[in-house]
Amino acid sequence: MIPNHSTFDLDKVSTTIGADGGRRFSYADDEGNPARISPWHDVPFAAGVDVRGVELLSFVCEIPRGTRAKMEIHKTEPYNPVLQDVHNNGSLRELVYSPAIVNYGAIAQTWEDPKEPDQDTKVGGDNDPIDVLQLNAGSCRCGQIQRVRVLGAFALVDDGKTDWKLLVVDANAADCPTWRDIGDIPNERISDIREWYRNYKTAEGKAQNTYGLNERAVDAAHALRVAKDSHRFWAAGRERTAKLLEHHSRAPCARPT
Repeated sequence: MIPNHSTFDLDKVSTTIGADGGRRFSYADDEGNPARISPWHDVPFAAGVDVRGVELLSFVCEIPRGTRAKMEIHKTEPYNPVLQDVHNNGSLRELVYSPAIVNYGAIAQTWEDPKEPDQDTKVGGDNDPIDVLQLNAGSCRCGQIQRVRVLGAFALVDDGKTDWKLLVVDANAADCPTWRDIGDIPNERISDIREWYRNYKTAEGKAQNTYGLNERAVDAAHALRVAKDSHRFWAAGRERTAKLLEHHSRAPCARPT
């Protein structure tokens, strides 16, 4: 049984790398026996607080800074391993525009609901966990889970869908900046990130992405509210799925004709 957020211990999480390069996750019980877990559904959303009492969230690293492989939490594979995405022809996807300029990943137990118009962009979500740009100078490891402090966010709109990009730092890292809100991040860093995510798909012959809120990066409080909304959408989706499975398990078998 996976513990709740108050007893979840990151030191008990391990990852293995498969022949496909994917990262699969396990959690050790009290006897040290590992059991498979999902980084999306079993790692808790909340990750305690920092020394000032600021809420921290659980970040799952997918694409380390300086790398190109388009790794992501696989939503339909059992236990949701982090796998490299593929094109329609089955070839592996990579970042063509440039290597990643930040540590990229997602917050556990979040989901941007396509049927729920976002308060700021007025369009539905992209059907994925909420995206995260971790701004520490060092690179994370693919599959690493970190306790991160939210600083702000961009309201990216990708192909008509809301695709928030949270700006965070790893609160436990030795190289963690002292930044605590959007105004603490250097303007040139904000501008570089905004332009990279506006243009990176153009290297694949696609259109530029756009931004809501007049391209403004929102502050930490606003971004944390967005993250909590996506956690609420995730929880509601899990509840609907559980009820559907329960309904099907109780439904009488059809009589043969």
